[in-house]
Amino acid sequence: MSLNVTKEEFYKMLWFRSSMVFTDKEKELIQNARVAIVGVGGTGGIASEQLVRGGVGNITLVDPDIFELTNINRQHFCTISTIGMKKVEAGKKRLLDVNPFVNIELFKEGINKDNAREIVSGVDIIIDASDNKSAHYPLHRLAKELKVPVISRSHTIPEFTFGAKANLWDYREEGVSTREEDENSPTASIPLEEITQEQFKAKDKEVHAEFNRVYSKIFKSKYANKVLLSENPPPAGFFDNYIEDRDKLVQGTNWGPAVTITGTFFAIIAIHLIIDAKNIFLGPVSIKADSKFPGIIDQREIK
Repeated sequence: MSLNVTKEEFYKMLWFRSSMVFTDKEKELIQNARVAIVGVGGTGGIASEQLVRGGVGNITLVDPDIFELTNINRQHFCTISTIGMKKVEAGKKRLLDVNPFVNIELFKEGINKDNAREIVSGVDIIIDASDNKSAHYPLHRLAKELKVPVISRSHTIPEFTFGAKANLWDYREEGVSTREEDENSPTASIPLEEITQEQFKAKDKEVHAEFNRVYSKIFKSKYANKVLLSENPPPAGFFDNYIEDRDKLVQGTNWGPAVTITGTFFAIIAIHLIIDAKNIFLGPVSIKADSKFPGIIDQREIK
């Protein structure tokens, strides 16, 4: 089905259901905002779609990976038809199907020391949904230098133990430590261009070992049956393509709805930053804490 509407007509309808939540000026800010999503899997996939449905008009998708069948339990853009596709290409196709007027830039090689400046300098806000330090650390260093706020999850105990949480590194402010510094990484004192992949991987391995240690204790505790995770061994042959990296993998701890909640949190915080709102309450009526509730509501508008 083709939709024969102008850009102006489309955005008018997109904003219809949230017309009392945002002012015209805020709608303009949201539509003009430039948001990068680094890591277009579970968290990043849902965050990017929520942002596009929320009116953000400029999206940068950054991810080097392709979809595999094991992604289908939690990654929003992973379907039977997109398995084998680049995540950013599947994401672009989906987002354009939501809003054909959204501007989307792709970095199919992911983020690294060489292209981090190009990615960060072109956006206003970054959602860091990547899962390795070779992405986290260059991103955060350049974000601090260029004063671009980053929304992500913390990889420190106890914050990273349960995933439905959003952390903000607001690098627009002075004196904010980088993620690298917060995680006490030995790479923090090394010039970025001198850090090796082996040093990034060593920090990844350290974080995953601590992650597994914490989860192992949970599974053996009285709370084991209340945690929606699985310690069951993977199916036979599951690791055949990952033999070299098996000791680095965190297995069985990603559950779809929890990842979706985290991505939604990230998108909400991004909108907060774009319009400089104090808060947005969620429920039958969504309204900002600093907005003025209208005295009269036309019931014909509520369907």
